[in-house]
Amino acid sequence: MIILYILLIAYILAVNFYAFLLLKTLKTQETENELAIQSAQKTPTPVKSDKPIGKLLITGLLGGAITIYVCMFVMKYKRGDLLLMVLMPLLGVLNIYAWVLAFRSGFRFFLVG
Repeated sequence: MIILYILLIAYILAVNFYAFLLLKTLKTQETENELAIQSAQKTPTPVKSDKPIGKLLITGLLGGAITIYVCMFVMKYKRGDLLLMVLMPLLGVLNIYAWVLAFRSGFRFFLVG
């Protein structure tokens, strides 16, 4: 039984670490794109505006919503996006509920029979 607790804790830590790294790389890409636009004053080339909201939502569903929401404020990244500002706290509450449910039940929902 203790192995399931260790696996769940490792999963939570891994997903949240991935969420932090994802948001950090997206922020650096955004700043690099802004610098490229500012440096090309005379001939502005179209910079690919990739909005990776899908990656952030999937990572939030997998358990990294709290980390994404906190890092959005710390790194000042896309705080104007309504979908992320509303959905990430909701996903965070659902994630916490699922973790508490898993720990309290002792993983009985995995054991069928």
